Amino acid sequence: MLFRSLLLLVSVTILSTPCYADLMDARRAISSGKGQEAIIELTRLAGNGEREAQYLLGELYAEGKLISQDYSRAMLALTLAIENGFTLAVPLQERIKEKINLLQLAALQEEIGALFQSGGPVKTVPQRTVYWLGERALNPIPFTDDERGEMARKVGKIHEEKLFSFTAAHTWYTLAEAFGTERAEKDRLRMELFIQPKSLTQSKEEAIKQYKRYLKQRHKMVEGKL
Repeated sequence: MLFRSLLLLVSVTILSTPCYADLMDARRAISSGKGQEAIIELTRLAGNGEREAQYLLGELYAEGKLISQDYSRAMLALTLAIENGFTLAVPLQERIKEKINLLQLAALQEEIGALFQSGGPVKTVPQRTVYWLGERALNPIPFTDDERGEMARKVGKIHEEKLFSFTAAHTWYTLAEAFGTERAEKDRLRMELFIQPKSLTQSKEEAIKQYKRYLKQRHKMVEGKL
C-alpha cells in the first residue's frame, strides 16, 4: 500500500536522516530545497493524521519539484487531507484526479478504505470505510466477480455490524450476490427479517441503481472512455 510504504521508508531512513520536530521545520526544509528530509518528516506527520502535512506532502508529489512526481501518492495524500477537513486541498486534488487512471484509482479507494478501518492518517470512521470500499467494489477495473462480490459483502458486513444499518447492509449483500458471491444470499435473507417492506423496496431499488452505475462505468472502460 502506498501510505504504508511511505511509513516504512521513514522507519528505514530515520536513523541516518535529520528528523524535523514539526511542520514548521518541514516547511523550512522545503524552502531550503531539502526534498528528502521534507518528505520524511511530512510522511511522519501525515501518518499521525496532521492534515496540513498531508496537503503539503500531496503538493510535493503533485509538483515533482523536490522529488519525483507521483500522481498516485499525491492523490492519496490530498484525499486524506480533505477527509480530515483540509478543504484547501480540494482544487489541487481535482486537478490531480484527471491525471490518474482507473487502476490507480482502484488502489487508492482500497487503501483509503483500509486506513479508515485501521486509523492513523485518518480517524477510524466506519461510514467512510464503507464509502471508499464501496467505491472500490463498483470500480470497473478488473476484479474477478467473486472478489468484487466479496468486497461488496464486506461493505454489507460493516453496515450490519458496525453501523447497524440493515437496509444498507441488504443493498450491499444484494450487490454481492449479483456479483456472484453465493454466500451473500444468506446475508441478504437475514436482513429481510429486520427491515420493513418499504425499506426493502428502497434497498432493492438502490442495489439496481448501483449495479447499473457499475455496468455503465464498465461499458465506458471497454470503449476506452475512462
